[in-house]
Amino acid sequence: MSEVYDMCRAIKINSLHFTLNPQDCWHTVDKELSDIVNSNKWQEIKFMDDTGTAINQMIKTVPADMGGIYIFFLKPDIVPTIHKYILYVGRVQLTQYQNLRKRLREYVTDTRGDIEFMRETWGKELYIRYLPLTDNNLIKSLEKELIRVIVPPCNTDYPGVLNKATSSAF
Repeated sequence: MSEVYDMCRAIKINSLHFTLNPQDCWHTVDKELSDIVNSNKWQEIKFMDDTGTAINQMIKTVPADMGGIYIFFLKPDIVPTIHKYILYVGRVQLTQYQNLRKRLREYVTDTRGDIEFMRETWGKELYIRYLPLTDNNLIKSLEKELIRVIVPPCNTDYPGVLNKATSSAF
């Protein structure tokens, strides 16, 4: 019986709620932003090292002179190239104090509950895909649009009516 209890506990601890395609939003992506998202300029790195306890040294390859959009996702690769779960979408604007590499490094010590949960539960399989950009207005618009159409489970602030609906539903 202890094995069943342990498995039930493990399933509960490792569960996330995903919302898929409310109001058919996948088909309403802004065309101009969609073209940017579909560019071949995205880069990918593993976020944590193979032990899941420290940041991957590949973080050094992330630009320190640009802002951009980034997506945290799980890639257990059980079914190669297609087994992925988007968990979080974020942005960083380029300022004299902030850049893409610095912002991604900050996630190692981020204490927000969903971010800690994401990092500590799945650190070994956690990856980042990032799109370097310099236009801060574009960065803000693109992040908002991606969050609106993906509804990532570790984001807590959704655009428009989604925010109210998500908090009321759960």
